[in-house]
Amino acid sequence: MTQKGLLVAPLLFLCGSAAPQGGDSNTLGPGGYICFQGSTFPPPQQWKSFEELATINQDSLGPRSSDILEAIKSFTMSPTNDLDAKHFQCLILVMVTQESGGAVNLVGDQGLSHGLLQVQLRNPDETPVTCDPNSCTKDKIVEMLQQGVYGHSGTAPAEPPGIAFYLGTNGPGASLRFYNTGSLTDPNDYSVTPDLKSTQSYVSDIANRLSGVSPKEFPNKQWLLETCGFQPAEQQ
Repeated sequence: MTQKGLLVAPLLFLCGSAAPQGGDSNTLGPGGYICFQGSTFPPPQQWKSFEELATINQDSLGPRSSDILEAIKSFTMSPTNDLDAKHFQCLILVMVTQESGGAVNLVGDQGLSHGLLQVQLRNPDETPVTCDPNSCTKDKIVEMLQQGVYGHSGTAPAEPPGIAFYLGTNGPGASLRFYNTGSLTDPNDYSVTPDLKSTQSYVSDIANRLSGVSPKEFPNKQWLLETCGFQPAEQQ
């Protein structure tokens, strides 16, 4: 694995007066991207508000952006005391941007990942939800989000691979690594993945999206490798 520089210089954080705690701020990337290293993840108090994130991401979420944003607002209960409902909605929103860019019909990873949150369901009785962007109903969009949030349709107790399941016992950074790879290889370094098929920058990417980095200004894979040391995921 490429070694990451850990030089930290003081600077103002993008969405508050506090400096990022542990992010590699020696170099700011496109849009103000910060290389969040180790087990560092910005606390909810430093995230942009849902309304701000909606404005930043709406144009990048495709033709169903308004329905997607409304569907996200239906998640009014957070699975953890560490996040209130609004912050939970913020997390879902930027995960949608990261995973699918708002494509309700997206099927990835050679047919393994489905929908807005590119969920890989473990229950063989659960059918993955995707739909035609021209005819997808809001109810279908909610159901699709439920599969990524709870690991199944509906609001029964969360199970893997739902992000809500991992948030029940972990902080946001660790939970995101669980969601992306199904495991937490190194609790002290969220960029460590079990193989190169996973996205090493995933947790840092989400942290930056929550901080307000626009999809239009996001750094490319080469910058992430050369500046942060994040190896790009191998194509499957």
